[in-house]
Amino acid sequence: MRTALKRFGPLGLAGLALALFLAGCNLEGVAGFSPNNDRVAIVTKIGDNYSLYTTDANGGSPTLIETTIAAGFDVTFDPLGTKLLYVSAGTVCTQSVSGGGKSCPVTLPGSMSGGFLTFLPNGDYILVYQSGGKWQMEVYQPGQAAPYKTETNVDQFFLTSDAFKVKRGSNGVEWYVAQYDKPGGQQNLRWVIIRGSAASMYNAAGSLEGPTALPREINSAVQTALADRNSSDITSGVISPDGTKMAFRTRTGTDPNFSYGLYVLDLNSTSGSFTNLVSNANFRVQFAFSPTGQELVYESNDAGRSVWLASADGSNPRKLSDNASLPDWQ
Repeated sequence: MRTALKRFGPLGLAGLALALFLAGCNLEGVAGFSPNNDRVAIVTKIGDNYSLYTTDANGGSPTLIETTIAAGFDVTFDPLGTKLLYVSAGTVCTQSVSGGGKSCPVTLPGSMSGGFLTFLPNGDYILVYQSGGKWQMEVYQPGQAAPYKTETNVDQFFLTSDAFKVKRGSNGVEWYVAQYDKPGGQQNLRWVIIRGSAASMYNAAGSLEGPTALPREINSAVQTALADRNSSDITSGVISPDGTKMAFRTRTGTDPNFSYGLYVLDLNSTSGSFTNLVSNANFRVQFAFSPTGQELVYESNDAGRSVWLASADGSNPRKLSDNASLPDWQ
């Protein structure tokens, strides 16, 4: 059920429909427009440091926002386009898009790796990172030093498949947060966490909803397969837009001789399909759920390299084309 926006009113989701967010890994040269299209944010690299600038809509009147942007997290506009959210010098910061009003109340632990950082539609923000091989999830109100929602010791973290886009030319391991209000229908930002045998879902349509326990038990067979997921690569596992299916890529072996697999699981059932669609591929398998969440398109190593289509739970797989790659939904 969709709820009203808690802080930003009806402009919040409409703004996100226009927002283009910045990169999540290698930030250099990536630009993003504010939700109302009046400011542009650009990240540049000088030496070993990333700097964040904003300009007017025509690229003029540059304003330096920050000189020490952490490359392992996103830089995003808030839903009204008035503030930027980023990580600098081990802290989570917000600042006006025209400079000034900098606030960095959240200090990150030293033993952690980059992850996911973005505003939610209501103006709060979510921070997800890895520490000690586990995921930590925190949800904050801007300006607050303590989160109001926390999940610790999480084994696996999955975003909806339409929450990000993989960067071309990056071998798939770099990505940026994408707008999730799509033409023809609102796609809410959803994520699933797995801890042991339990799976739970969060939904951000207006105010934060969750965690909602999912019916599916993550049994020992699924956990064994998930152990081979490259979990530090957030694109290696996603849930469908409706939150009912989960697909994940595995990786075994050593560089450059990795071997990849692809699995899909129905989260909305206590039984049913746990399907291994691809095994022992010598390339990094790409996959994507359809906007309705009813189908999954994916690469396979059948006959060299091919593209297949299956139902979202992995049933009814059929080949679309030989000698093809990089499937996606438009």
